Amino acid sequence: MSLSPMLLLTGCIDNSYDLSDIDKTTQVNVNDLVVPVNIDAIELSEIIKIDEGSKIKIVEIDGKEVYAVTESGTIHSDPIDVKGFTAISPEIQPAHIDFVPHQTQSRAQSETLDYDFKTSTDQEVKFSTTDVDESIKEITSLDFKPMTITMHMTTAGLDNSATIMLPNLTFQFLKGLVIPDLPQNYKYNPETGILTVENLDCPNQEGVVSITAVGLNFEQAGDEASLKDRAFEFKSNIEITDAKMKLTIPTDKISTLADQIRFDINTSVQELEPTYFSGKIEYKLEGDGLSIDPVSLSDIPDFLSNDDTDLRLANPQIYLGLNNPMATYGLNAETGIELASVRAGGKTSFGLNSGELVRIGTNHGVDGPYNFVLSPSMPQKPLTSYATNLSHVGFSSLSDVLAGSGLPESIEISLVNPQLPLQTVNRFKLDSTIPPIDGTWEFFAPLALKTGANGSVIVYSKTEDGWYSEDLDKLTIKTLNIEADVDSDLPLGATLNVYPINKDGQKIPNVTVTPATISANAKGERLSMTVTGVIRDLDGVTYEAVVKPGSEEALSPQQTIRLSNIKAKVSGYYLTDFE
Repeated sequence: MSLSPMLLLTGCIDNSYDLSDIDKTTQVNVNDLVVPVNIDAIELSEIIKIDEGSKIKIVEIDGKEVYAVTESGTIHSDPIDVKGFTAISPEIQPAHIDFVPHQTQSRAQSETLDYDFKTSTDQEVKFSTTDVDESIKEITSLDFKPMTITMHMTTAGLDNSATIMLPNLTFQFLKGLVIPDLPQNYKYNPETGILTVENLDCPNQEGVVSITAVGLNFEQAGDEASLKDRAFEFKSNIEITDAKMKLTIPTDKISTLADQIRFDINTSVQELEPTYFSGKIEYKLEGDGLSIDPVSLSDIPDFLSNDDTDLRLANPQIYLGLNNPMATYGLNAETGIELASVRAGGKTSFGLNSGELVRIGTNHGVDGPYNFVLSPSMPQKPLTSYATNLSHVGFSSLSDVLAGSGLPESIEISLVNPQLPLQTVNRFKLDSTIPPIDGTWEFFAPLALKTGANGSVIVYSKTEDGWYSEDLDKLTIKTLNIEADVDSDLPLGATLNVYPINKDGQKIPNVTVTPATISANAKGERLSMTVTGVIRDLDGVTYEAVVKPGSEEALSPQQTIRLSNIKAKVSGYYLTDFE
């Protein structure tokens, strides 16, 4: 802009006159002076500059390129390992059984004498530990390494020539044992715990009863087996409840027999070391790989980072693609998820809809994939890489994760209580390392903005400066009017303001702005903006567009705004000195 007023003076001047007191200042009024300004078309792809590594990327949806905030990564738990345990039995106290001669038998007439059961004492066998893996919540059965219980029965005081056989030895034994290789002359009922041994020979006046168990059924064991607060206990009293004895001895030794014959019983047991368990499991998934790095928004373009921007997305999405190594056991896994927007003032958290969780099933085997999209609504066109076996998880509040005064500094993504929830398992192998649950995640938020009273607000500002000159220094503007034709491919309406700035780069205060309104998809609309007030030291203007979406269509690089046929008019006065 150049203002060069000319003052034409005619006639003669007497040089002898003193003109020092004459005011040489001239004020020229300016009314609707047109300032020529040319502005090229503004394309959204130029406003949102996509740098390498930016969180905003250009992606294709339904054959159309759109802008989206994206971030992705991997996720994995530690290997799954349910520790085994060992239950030992303390030393078992000795017991005994007494026999007396059958009442109707004459001891002087036979070398084989029958004896009847009189009394016996019992022995407590107790397996226990307090170190059961905390993920084992209930046990219905155990498989364990072969565990042998051996009872040694001996008697003293008989002549060496005597031989003994116990034809019908009955024990009240431990219940619920699994004994696959029971000796031929043994019978065992796991529900009652009755163990019967027929025709037990006692060479050298010593009898041995031995059984080897490989499992335990808790239902059959009843109160004898329990698990509570990581403490396992399996205990019972072993007692002989019925017995007969046949004693063969030379007749000349019969007179040496006592009226009662006692057998001492010493029992030994091996430790109980489970290899598999059936029951209920609840396993907390752990590992550094479950921690997701925050999504930094520090490189978001100025178009979206104004402090007055309040961005609400129409249907942002979080994708998860996972496996399930526990599928072979028929076990499901699950996790909650929480996002937090981080600003200088603190955090605002957003969680899944009530009752919603990411639940990994078993119907797609170990490898899956088990794909999930967490979003306010199921996308019509989900990401191709997650489209197989895709399940939707409701996350309505995700639309507001970017909302607030300006964009947040970062978005934190956290898994909430990832676990194998409480469920029934059959023959789960202990002390075996099972591969981790792992997969990928992607935060995908197309810049499709929510509309309505509580919809998005975007404030975009751009400054055109460098206007200041010696001539403008002499110009006082009272009215600044800018007119332009606007063409827009944006599905967004906007309010366009213009603010004058001075040579120090500051907005000139105490002015009134009458904004213009740009319609969504405007074509050839003429708009006008007016600034009134006292404007001095003008160096340029700041354009500020307040955008409130009228459509939830995603923003695209092909969308443009063009301001053409721009005219800037000023009214005021030009003040200068003449010499």
